[in-house]
Amino acid sequence: MSHINRVLLAEPSQEHRERIKYLLELDPLFEVVAETDCGRNAISLAGSLKPEVALVAGELHDMKGTQTIQEMKKMNPQMVVVLQAESADVEYFFEALKSGAQGYLLKSLHPASLHEYLRSLVIEDATLPRELGYQILKQFVTENIPHGVQPLLRNKNSSIKKYV
Repeated sequence: MSHINRVLLAEPSQEHRERIKYLLELDPLFEVVAETDCGRNAISLAGSLKPEVALVAGELHDMKGTQTIQEMKKMNPQMVVVLQAESADVEYFFEALKSGAQGYLLKSLHPASLHEYLRSLVIEDATLPRELGYQILKQFVTENIPHGVQPLLRNKNSSIKKYV
């Protein structure tokens, strides 16, 4: 049997926490050990429980997610932390990485995609969801092409093309 990853959820919305908890409880790879809606509680729980994974919202009731992540990583440097954001904001993605996050998830992500991403993060150390990758590539590609031309992004592992 695979190693069970204990998970800390730091999310202001109880409804969103319950959805994620339900999803993770379906997978024997994960066990939710704590939930909170506040950054200070998340920091304390990260230090005392030493979970392997933490999902942290971009905004908590008492502090920003990036500040929370920075402090959590001081308490538990080995913990894999994923910031959950409302949108695919490239600048916020880089801010999350600078604060110590290993991953970045969109709250609007389909539950199956969220689950797949979390599994790949803890098993394969993947750090970037495909949707955010396209947003980043789109920003860099469109800065260097003539106005009015639409870039074509292609996944090298498939014949699927995505027009942005």
